[in-house]
Amino acid sequence: MRVLFAVGFAWFSFASPVLAQNSFACDKDQVAVVQEALSNAKDLTVKAAARVGDTPEYRRWFGSYSDANAEVVRATLKAVVGAIRSGGVTIQCNTTAQDGCRDREYAWVYAHRPFEVYVCPSFFNLPPLTALNPGERRSDNGTREGTMVHEISHFLEVADTWDHCYSRSECSQMAIDNPGLAIDNADSYQYFTEDVTYYARQPVAGKPAPDQD
Repeated sequence: MRVLFAVGFAWFSFASPVLAQNSFACDKDQVAVVQEALSNAKDLTVKAAARVGDTPEYRRWFGSYSDANAEVVRATLKAVVGAIRSGGVTIQCNTTAQDGCRDREYAWVYAHRPFEVYVCPSFFNLPPLTALNPGERRSDNGTREGTMVHEISHFLEVADTWDHCYSRSECSQMAIDNPGLAIDNADSYQYFTEDVTYYARQPVAGKPAPDQD
């Protein structure tokens, strides 16, 4: 499989065994970061979809469990995977002077224009998920992989999620107060995916040892 990227404003071709994505106005280093984030996001979301159930992680991000709500969550995660696997994701690297990047945003999308994701300079300052440990203060700001899950879930062809809350503290409280909003919230999918995949492998006080699969 061949992948076309725009580096600056010229197109270059890169080989990839997994994805066929496009990026525009990104330099070579940014292309590498974006490609890795998309690939990791796909792998993590596949695992997250398989782990939807009546668990503490589910209740933390989506509230009281019901089969109907769980099916919405599972379908959303599978749709994110499908969008990435389609090879149709287009990344455009924006500057802080451009719309969508002026208010300390990491990335943004037009929900009706699949699968165009606009990333801001601050996206490249986010850590990859593997650089974090549970409870670290900077984890509240998200990860590169999680940001991709968040943004791709917004597309009408994926799940048409909204931004009802931001940050782990706000979204975990919303899950208690309003599960209906939680299953429609982009950050909730990001945090659930992070918690049941990479964070599940980390030692946390008072938590049973993670399964070895």
